Amino acid sequence: MRVAEKIAKGLLILTLFIAFFPLSSSNVFAAENFTSEYDVSYTVVESGLTTVKQEVTITNLTSQFFVSKYSFTIGSEDIRNIKAWDPTGTLTPQIETKGEETVITLNFRARVFGKGRKLKFGISYDFPGLASKNGLLWEVSLLRITGLSGIVHYNLHLSVPKNFGPLLYSYPQPKAIAENDIRRLILYTKSELLKGPPRLAFGKFQLYELHLNYHLENSSFALGYTEIALPPDIPNQQQIVVKNLSPKPVSVRLDEDGNYLARYNLGPWEKKEIVWEGFIALYYHPRDFSKSKIEVIPQTLVDTYTTAAKYWEVEDAAIVAQAQKLIDPNLSAAENAKRIFDFVVKHLSYDYPRFTAEEFWSRLGAATALQKNNQAVCMEYTDLFIALARAAGIPAREVNGFAYTSDDSHRPLSLRFQGGDVLHAWPEVYLPEEGWVMVDPTWSSTSGADYFSVFDLSHIAFVIKGASSEYPLPAGSYKATQGQRDVRVAFSKEVTMTTELPRFAIEVVYPLLSVAPFSTSATIKVRNDSVVSAFNTQITVASDLLEIDGEGLLDLGTIPPLGTKEVKVRLVPQSFRTKGKQQLEVGLAAFGFSGEKVTSAASGETTINPLYLPLSPLYLVAAGGTIILFGLLARFLVRVLL
Repeated sequence: MRVAEKIAKGLLILTLFIAFFPLSSSNVFAAENFTSEYDVSYTVVESGLTTVKQEVTITNLTSQFFVSKYSFTIGSEDIRNIKAWDPTGTLTPQIETKGEETVITLNFRARVFGKGRKLKFGISYDFPGLASKNGLLWEVSLLRITGLSGIVHYNLHLSVPKNFGPLLYSYPQPKAIAENDIRRLILYTKSELLKGPPRLAFGKFQLYELHLNYHLENSSFALGYTEIALPPDIPNQQQIVVKNLSPKPVSVRLDEDGNYLARYNLGPWEKKEIVWEGFIALYYHPRDFSKSKIEVIPQTLVDTYTTAAKYWEVEDAAIVAQAQKLIDPNLSAAENAKRIFDFVVKHLSYDYPRFTAEEFWSRLGAATALQKNNQAVCMEYTDLFIALARAAGIPAREVNGFAYTSDDSHRPLSLRFQGGDVLHAWPEVYLPEEGWVMVDPTWSSTSGADYFSVFDLSHIAFVIKGASSEYPLPAGSYKATQGQRDVRVAFSKEVTMTTELPRFAIEVVYPLLSVAPFSTSATIKVRNDSVVSAFNTQITVASDLLEIDGEGLLDLGTIPPLGTKEVKVRLVPQSFRTKGKQQLEVGLAAFGFSGEKVTSAASGETTINPLYLPLSPLYLVAAGGTIILFGLLARFLVRVLL
C-alpha cells in the first residue's frame, strides 16, 4: 500500500506537442526519469495521401514514476483515421479540434513502472498535404522535431511509390536509400534530423508556362524609348523558351547582371501593349560548398557587389557592427554567408498583417529592418541579408520574380505592385567555386525549412538587381491602371519545348569602297532567330586576299532570343597590288542550354581596288575624259554664279 501511494504521488503525464507552424514537434517530460526512442514511418501512396505511424518506447530510469498519458497537437484540422494502441490493446484517443489544430490525447491502461521497464505504444493517422504533385514534380515536406537532442534514438522511414520519379533533392541528406520493384525507401536518423525537417522532390525538372503583359506609355510630346526586363536564362538553373513576343522589340541586350532588356521606341503620347508568352524550365543544381575563404572571391565582383545603395546601407554603423559580429575569418565564405542567413531568419519576424494589406506598402530598407525587426516581409529579409553580406565583403544581390506556393502562411509572397500582381523577392550570394547561389531567408523564417543549403524549383526569376537596388523592374510592375493582373503562371507538360536549339542569321556588311593597300573594316551582324538563347557564342573570320588584324576568333557570349550582336573586323590587304573580289568567311559555334553544340556559317563578298591605275590606253582615255568633264562643269558653274 505504501508503495502504491508513493507511485501515485509521483505520477508524471507525458506530453508530446506536434505543430505545423513551423512543422515541428517538442516533447516535455523529466529527462532524468525517462528515456525515449522513436521509430516513425511515413508511407505515401500514389494519390499523395500519407499515413504516419509512430511507435514509441519510453524507458523508466527510476522505480518511482510511470507514464499514464500522452498527448500531442497537430497544426491541421484535417487529420483522419486516427488509431492508437498500447500493450493492453487498442486505445480510444480523445480528439479535440481547436481552430486549425487537432489535439489528440491517449490515456494508457497499461501501468509500467520499475527501473528499466519499458512502455511501448503507438499511434497512426492519415495526413493529407505532406506530399503533393506540382507540375512535373512530387514534393514532400515532413515534420520538424524540436527537442530531438533529448531523445535517445529517432529513426524516420519514408516510403514513396517508385513511379514518383528519381529523387531530385533531399535536405538533409538521408542516412540510406533503398528500393524494390514498386517503392523507394529513405531513412533519416537523429543526426540527419537535427539539421532540419526533411524536404524532398522527385522528378527531373519543373516546367511552367507564362503569359506576361507590359503596359508602356510615353507621356510627353518628345520621341522616347524604354527598356523592359524579359525573363532571363540562368545557367544550370533557369531555361527560357519564348513562344511569342509582340510587338517585336527594336533590340534585346544583356546588362551586367544578366538581365534581358528589350528596347521599344515610343512616339509622342504613344501607348504600347507588350505580350510575352513562353515556357520556363527550372533545374536543380546540387550545392557543394567549398572551404574557400572570402579573400579568394574575384576583386571585380567585390568592387561591384559590395557597395552601398538605396535600401542596402552597407556603411550604416549598426549594419557594420552586426556584420562584424557575425563574420569569423577562420570560416569559409559559405559558412559566413550561412551565419548571416541564420541571423536574418531568426532576427526578423514576418509581418502577416502587412502582408495581407491590399494597399501598396513602402520598402523599409536594411537599416530600418534591423531596428524594426517585427515589420518584415520578403523585401526586408532580402535587403537585410544583402546589406550584411556586402558589409562583410561577400557579393550579394536581389532577385525579383514569381514563386509558386500553395501555402501563404508558410511560403508567402509579398512584393506588391499597385494592388495587382503579388511577386516575391529573395537574395543571391556569390560563393567561391559555386558562383551565384539563390537563398530565401523569408521562407526559411516562415516555414522552418532550410532554403540556404537546398533551394527548390518554385522560384522563377524575372529580374536580378545588383548594380542597382531599384532597377530593372520585373514583369508585373509595368501597369497602366491600378489592380491589373499581368502575370499568369501555370504548370506545363510541354517538355519538348526544352529541346529547342538556337538558330542564327549572319550578315557581313562592307564599306562602299575598299582600296588597297589601305585597311578597311567589315561589320558582322549575328541575330538569334530562335526561341531559346545561345550561350558561349564565338565566331571565326577568314579571308584569302585580306589579313585579319587581331584575333580571328571573337567571343560574343550569350545572345538571347531576338537578340543581335555586332562586331567590327579590321581587314588589311596583303599588298598594294591586292585587287579583285574578296570573300570573307564567317563560322559560328554556340551552345544550347544543356550544352548542345550548334554551328552556322556565312560569307560576304566585296571588291578590292588598288590605289594605282595601270597605264593602258583605255585607262588613259577614261582618266583624260573624266578630267575634261570636271573642268567643263567647273567653268560652267563659275559663269552662272558670277
